[in-house]
Amino acid sequence: MKQLKVISPMATRIFYVITKANWGGAQRYVYDLATAAQDAGGEVTVAYGDEGELAQRLRKRGIRTEHISGLTRDIGIGRDIRSFFQLIRLFRQERPGVVHINSSKASGLGALAARLAGVPNIISTAHGWAFNEDRPWWQKMIVYKLAWLTMLLSHRTICVSNAVLRDVAWMPFVRSKCIVIYNGVPCDDMLTREAARAALVPHTVARYWIGMLSELHPTKHVDDALRAFAAIAERHPEAALVIISDGELRFELEQLILDLHMGRRIILLGTIADARRYLCAFDLFVHASISEAFGYAILEAGCAKLPVVATRVGGIPEIIPDDDHGLLVPPRNPEALAGAIESLMRDPHRAAELGAHLHARIQNSFSKQKMITETLELYGN
Repeated sequence: MKQLKVISPMATRIFYVITKANWGGAQRYVYDLATAAQDAGGEVTVAYGDEGELAQRLRKRGIRTEHISGLTRDIGIGRDIRSFFQLIRLFRQERPGVVHINSSKASGLGALAARLAGVPNIISTAHGWAFNEDRPWWQKMIVYKLAWLTMLLSHRTICVSNAVLRDVAWMPFVRSKCIVIYNGVPCDDMLTREAARAALVPHTVARYWIGMLSELHPTKHVDDALRAFAAIAERHPEAALVIISDGELRFELEQLILDLHMGRRIILLGTIADARRYLCAFDLFVHASISEAFGYAILEAGCAKLPVVATRVGGIPEIIPDDDHGLLVPPRNPEALAGAIESLMRDPHRAAELGAHLHARIQNSFSKQKMITETLELYGN
């Protein structure tokens, strides 16, 4: 790896704050930055609410962690107030040069606490906006205002795509604070196709694997992919849909699989550590989200040279800009998803070309090293 820029001495103490310490896109982002900042000479602490894999990985790397009791995704006035004052005390005691906040709840509480504690450099990363999720209009208005206040309180806001920036560029007094830094991933240390298949589903007779790496969450609309696969399954008895991940909708999706009579053809594997290493097991990758700031999973599928069928939402068209790099379909449209999947199943030569083109684009434009370098440079500014 190329030598990272050394952080300036005035900003060597760095605090990252995130709501949940599970292992999703935002958590992977914090892990990559925290470990890189430590390697570059920073004194790093990661504060989080709910315990999870992120905290475990950080501790294995020797990075200090701080549990913020009550910091959860759900709104709870008493818990939120307790978390807020805990953050203020922590920042006043530790006097960090940089506080880098992530996720909606942690960003709002963390930005205000850091301002009141006199932190000289507050950076927020917008991994996506909660107002783009399915929710009542009045909740969206509240979330809009909270997002605006977070950006006002931050010195800089990193948007992970131009789509994320466009969503808030109209807001007063914040456009000049925003900068786009794309997420980045490493394209190494992947298992071979044979090893990945043997580890994931060793006993399946399916020869063609359609893969997904999506949290079982309402925004990801995994149910659209289930319905799309069911629509083409009879014509393709050699195919299976294999889904890596878990989430709050698992029971509902298991029931849908039974209702679709796809119990032997759709496989929910649950959470797998370092799931990206297994993506070469797949022949095609599907992403059916209705809201996506950028999408680590699509970047990782490109690293595995997979052809991708995804929804045309958020920052995804910035990864897949045209039909030479993948196929994009409207969200909430299982029929269009099924048509795109089947077109690539019937044209393996084109599918291979799309995978190769996307792989080259990921390596050239969305590397982990580029993301880290551009972000660490903000810590000294």
